[in-house]
Amino acid sequence: MHEHWKEAKERYEAIEIPEDLSFATESAVRRGNRRYLRRRTLRRGWGAGLAACACFCLLVNGSPAFASAVSSLPVLGDLARIVTVEQYQINDQEHLIDVRLPALTDTGNTDLEQRINTKIRTRIDQVLEEAEERARETRDAFVATGGRAEDFTPIIIDVDYEVKCSNQQYLSFVIYKTETLASAYTEIYTYNLDLTTGTELTLPGLLGPDWKERCDQVIRDEMARRTAEEDAVYFTQDQGGFSGVTDDQAFYLDADGNPVLFFEKYEIAPGYMGIQSFSVPLP
Repeated sequence: MHEHWKEAKERYEAIEIPEDLSFATESAVRRGNRRYLRRRTLRRGWGAGLAACACFCLLVNGSPAFASAVSSLPVLGDLARIVTVEQYQINDQEHLIDVRLPALTDTGNTDLEQRINTKIRTRIDQVLEEAEERARETRDAFVATGGRAEDFTPIIIDVDYEVKCSNQQYLSFVIYKTETLASAYTEIYTYNLDLTTGTELTLPGLLGPDWKERCDQVIRDEMARRTAEEDAVYFTQDQGGFSGVTDDQAFYLDADGNPVLFFEKYEIAPGYMGIQSFSVPLP
């Protein structure tokens, strides 16, 4: 194992960084530093990590030679498709914010990378702006009703991601946004990609024209099994429970490439049941 890592380290250190990228790299780091000073980043030690991550992503996207060399390294090759491009914390009287933001890279399809990364950035910026506004309104309401500002418990806002499936054809990852005050509420944003075509995957494309019937049957059978064997509780249809999948049904792919349909808290079951997930085998 030590020899494996030693070889990887030596090959990595032998990669030459193109000279024409030095100015762009330094500019990216300076922009990052200015932004985090404005946003009151807590962990100063992360600055070096952010700079290193920014440099890595810039080099992977900007230099085919660097990307090729990195992808051939043990361990790093599979990780180069999803990298953490931004990580920071904010701590003030209104909220505690912890963000780890991913980006798609090294797919060989620049258009796909730009489209998905722009979508991620736009969505998370909007989500954080809305969450921060709710935190301000909650604190203002607390003070307006007689509470002391120093006694207010900041709202915790956490953004993180997880790769669910990564192979030669498919890449599926999710971003979680969790807000916690008296209780926690999580929203999940999914990204399911066909790397060979540069398109986003759909349930009809994966499961065929009868995908709704297939999904409905799997979900109803699994709900019945969980109710009988695990004492699970689900809402009835009269209570607003599961009545069938919809055209915009949320899903991701598991490690084997099977679609996993999921329902957020309170959607089909009481809150204590948490997020409910159902794996549907490919035909």
